[in-house]
Parts: sequence; structure tokens; C-alpha cells
Amino acid sequence: MRILPIALALLLAGCHPFDQRDVARWLGGAPAAPSQTDLTEADLPALPLVTLRFDQPDADTTAVLTEAAQDALERKPTATFEVVTPVPTAAPRAVQDEFVRRGADDARAVADTLATAGVPPERLHLGLRGDPGNPVREVRVYVH
Repeated sequence: MRILPIALALLLAGCHPFDQRDVARWLGGAPAAPSQTDLTEADLPALPLVTLRFDQPDADTTAVLTEAAQDALERKPTATFEVVTPVPTAAPRAVQDEFVRRGADDARAVADTLATAGVPPERLHLGLRGDPGNPVREVRVYVH
């Protein structure tokens, strides 16, 4: 039994109040459209530790992410990592849904890499952040 994916799913569920959308996602149903609560501004640092783009299929971000995480943990051993997917708030609902679906997969992959780099799962938080512009498919990692 793999505990890490379950723990990450629970962390992802912590981004908003538990509801039927979570059950549908966990059971493999279609992802629900983000609500305004899901897209509210989080209390994040001004700049991310690293921004990982997923719109380039051959980009390997593992080494960069691992090095950045290990450096952050050396500077602050109790650091907390926020793994955030931007969702275009001005886009049509179908586009937002696609960003949420792909972004959840991308964020889980980033969180798995961070866990492999030594970040304890309880210090990984996954979430969505509304972006009024036209963000590309990316994940931003912030450190507290």
C-alpha cells in the first residue's frame, strides 16, 4: 500500500472544505470546476522558489526542483512548501476545468519529487490559485 499518494490526496483535499467534489475526484469521476473559494488568493510569499512549466513535453524538472528543495531545507529545516497551480479566472469554465485537471496531476508529480528530495509529506500543501491573466501550464512552488 502506498501511503504517500494517499497523504498527498488528503493534502490536496485540504485546499478547500471537504465536499462531494472530493469524493468524485477520489473515485475517478470528472474533475469539478473550481469554485471562487478554490481560487482565492492564498497567503504566499511574493516570489516562488521555483516555477515549473509543463507546456514543454521534454522538460525534465526533477534535478532543478530537487536542488531547490534541498537548498531551502538547508536554510530552513522546518520549511513548508506550497505547490500551487494557477487557474485562469477569466477563461471559460471548460478551460478552467482543464487547468484544474492537468494542474492536479502536475502538482502531485511535483509533490512526489519534493517528497523524494526529503520534504516531509506533512509540510507539503497543494492548491489552486486564481490568475487573471493567461497562465501557461505550470506549477509554482513557494516556501514558508
